[in-house]
Amino acid sequence: MEPSFDSVSRQQFRRFFQPSRLVVCVLPDTSDARWNLITVSFNMYCSYKPPMMAIAIQNINRSYELAQNAEQFVLAVPGERLAEDTMRFGWESSRDQDKVAASGVALISSETVAVPGLRDAIANIELVKRSVVTSGDHVILTGEVLKFGVNKSNLEQNLLSVGPDTGGYRVLSKRGIHRIAVIGDPPARSASEDDEEA
Repeated sequence: MEPSFDSVSRQQFRRFFQPSRLVVCVLPDTSDARWNLITVSFNMYCSYKPPMMAIAIQNINRSYELAQNAEQFVLAVPGERLAEDTMRFGWESSRDQDKVAASGVALISSETVAVPGLRDAIANIELVKRSVVTSGDHVILTGEVLKFGVNKSNLEQNLLSVGPDTGGYRVLSKRGIHRIAVIGDPPARSASEDDEEA
């Protein structure tokens, strides 16, 4: 018997096509002389040589315009302690507030670009823009990676966007249909780690 592939809506399809990795994109906002932060679940590698990554930003966001005007940007890989901020950066608009000031998140200077990274991130990926392509109601921003900067002392798990089936995940933040999680239970601590903290 042949399988049947039923037609479903995009929202229903999320259940079958998640989790997705989350990054926080740091973009310059030259009109206000500040930095804009936006959570992005549409992100991927798009070249090995040179190393390049791409993100997509919806046209209803202030970041849509900022992405088109930016020459450099940073993709921060958030961990567990940034879960609430990561939800906020995807939910709230920089039209209404300075997201950095409102959240209290700390920035750190980058080595190869003028755009800062997030101090408490697991990693900060420094990029220079190579192209912008309109894709329906999104813009796809591609950048060449100048530096993959990893904080090896940050042992947190990277954040994921998960659908309604949360089995196997630990949900850290939820707003509407959006859930931010990490895989499974918290990692077990070793006896030596407990001894070091005593």
